[in-house]
Amino acid sequence: MMNHPEAAFRGETLKLQSGFHEIKGLDDVTELFDEMISSRPLPSVIDFCKLMGVVVRMGRSDVVISLHKKMEMRRIPCNIYSFTILIKCFCSCSELPFALSTFGKITKLGFHPSVVTFSTLLHGLCMEDRVSEALAFFYQMPCSPNVITFTTLMNGLCREGRVVDAVALIDQMMANGLQPNQITYGTVVNGLCKMGDTVSALNLLKKMDMSPIKAGVVIYSSIIDRLWKDGRHSDAQNIFREMQDKGIFPNIFTYNSMIVGFCSSGRWSDAELLLQEMLEREISPGVVTFSALINALVREGRFSEAEDLYNEMLPRGRIPCTITYNSMIHGFCKQNRLDAAEQMFELMATKGCSPDVFTFNTLLDRYCEAKRVDDGMELLHQMSRRGLVADTITYNTLIHGFC
Repeated sequence: MMNHPEAAFRGETLKLQSGFHEIKGLDDVTELFDEMISSRPLPSVIDFCKLMGVVVRMGRSDVVISLHKKMEMRRIPCNIYSFTILIKCFCSCSELPFALSTFGKITKLGFHPSVVTFSTLLHGLCMEDRVSEALAFFYQMPCSPNVITFTTLMNGLCREGRVVDAVALIDQMMANGLQPNQITYGTVVNGLCKMGDTVSALNLLKKMDMSPIKAGVVIYSSIIDRLWKDGRHSDAQNIFREMQDKGIFPNIFTYNSMIVGFCSSGRWSDAELLLQEMLEREISPGVVTFSALINALVREGRFSEAEDLYNEMLPRGRIPCTITYNSMIHGFCKQNRLDAAEQMFELMATKGCSPDVFTFNTLLDRYCEAKRVDDGMELLHQMSRRGLVADTITYNTLIHGFC
């Protein structure tokens, strides 16, 4: 059974006109709300907004919607802030039509939507991939957009792959006298890197160097990761050094990109040094780090060290992925330890990790070398049952086994 988001709520002291109230969970919210709507004179709408704000922080948008409905039924006055909270909650519940109708109600009641109201609705539209509508709203705003408004739109544009339009918004933003923040730049840099436009990402990094807002580890990590994927290994290392020279420490994502990059280019000793640096800084390697290192060790024939790393993963709470299992199965097969490879293959299934074509091809190759063609054919049937399509390697391996 799934836990509700309020399970993570640690409690909050709420200051209202009636005094201080301890809110530890939804029961306290319900009790306080009932007291508020029964009291005379009624508390201010600001107090109701404060209470709904607590429920939003609990992650219970559905409850806020219910409370707001009760307020309207009892004709308790609402204001632009309570309606903005309601729009936010409808968007969080993927109820965009209700968010839009609430926005319409605001204007009919004579309220003037604030920049926060507009930004909230734009976020909802972007999350539903209705970016063109969000842009239309943006250009019709009667109030001046702020940094959050621009950043929200840029994120939506980047999600749609319209990164050039997002970059253009940075220029428009600055023309409006607004300074992009790290989140703004990070959103666009991440979008540029995802579409493979590393040149523009590096140009934006240079622009940040000349602005009051400096790039942080997230932006550097995105660029480093893209440079490795583009095969620009020396550039990735230069940016990594530049980042550290500026006093910006790598995080787990930076280390992962560097370690995976070094491993894929056969530079195991450099990867090992970075792993040691991670451990010295008490950054626990993730499954990506472990998998890259295990794969590199297997390829270099250092399987006992790969086994040691695999055995180190589990006590650290790192769950092996398909890449990890494939590397270990490949290593066992290279060591002629077919029984161990089969056990690892069975373990994958019990751990909810699905074997892929590479997994089956690795085992199939070993079966055929051992003249166990019948077992190989059974593997082929298993592949089919799992919905996997055998490739050229699969059939070539089987043909070789029959010969």
